[in-house]
Amino acid sequence: MDRRKKTQPVRRKRTPAQKAEAQVQYTPAKTFNRNRFLLRLATAAAVVLALFAGMSIFFKVDKDKVLIAGEQKYSRDIIAEASGIQDGDGLLGLSKAKIAARICERLPYVDSVRVGIKLPDTVHIEIVERSVVYAVTDTMSNWWLLNAEGRIVDKADAAAVKSHTQILGVKLQGAVLGEQAVASEVAPTTATDEAAALPVVPGKDKLAGALALINALEGNGIMGNVNSVDVSDLTKLTMVYEDRFRINLGDNSKMDYKIASVKACIKKLGDYDQGYLDASFTTYPQEVLFDNTSDTKN
Repeated sequence: MDRRKKTQPVRRKRTPAQKAEAQVQYTPAKTFNRNRFLLRLATAAAVVLALFAGMSIFFKVDKDKVLIAGEQKYSRDIIAEASGIQDGDGLLGLSKAKIAARICERLPYVDSVRVGIKLPDTVHIEIVERSVVYAVTDTMSNWWLLNAEGRIVDKADAAAVKSHTQILGVKLQGAVLGEQAVASEVAPTTATDEAAALPVVPGKDKLAGALALINALEGNGIMGNVNSVDVSDLTKLTMVYEDRFRINLGDNSKMDYKIASVKACIKKLGDYDQGYLDASFTTYPQEVLFDNTSDTKN
């Protein structure tokens, strides 16, 4: 019987570096297959388009369900026609921005438009119309109404313009409904020697001054109370407020602040006060002067 001892295998101790090396597994990087990626991308896009096209088949516009809110000047039919929406148009393919732009472009009284859709066949259109427009004459003495951006929104007669703020001292040339107003470069004729002696100012500058003034009126919420603004002299802009106050605004600098100051001054005065307000800030900076001995029409 062989009693020789079996020898055990010798296990050598590994160093820490060898242990760390044994634990790291190296996996070779997969090569990027551009064609396969593009194929997958195209497949995903095709699926999305197919789903969209399939849904579009079922969701069509019913023209009787074009719902309109906020209209005053224009009828529902006029607004629906201006929107360009046709019966049977794909509801999901409608461009809300294009619909709003078409309405604003074709209907000058419209100030803003919001468009929404409701599945399966309804379109909601909410419009805001301008309640305040301004009257100005052209070189042929015709009256036109324009908004604060200078866009012509309507033609009016002499009786109708009495309910609008009149812009004096500038005339329009070739006025076209729905288009931007263009000022005539022919200086308006006047009957006073003082006005005739004024330096010739380009009509476009006068129109720009008038628009800046009425925007300041709108910004301060008093646009409906002003009878007229006069831009004959851009160094002495004037306006008449409620047939009670004739107001000198000086030049067009700090216009928004001047109008705000005038509003605050009038608020402090009595309901029966009338006279002359100087808001030019030339005599006393940042202070509106009130003279109740002056006639508002002088």
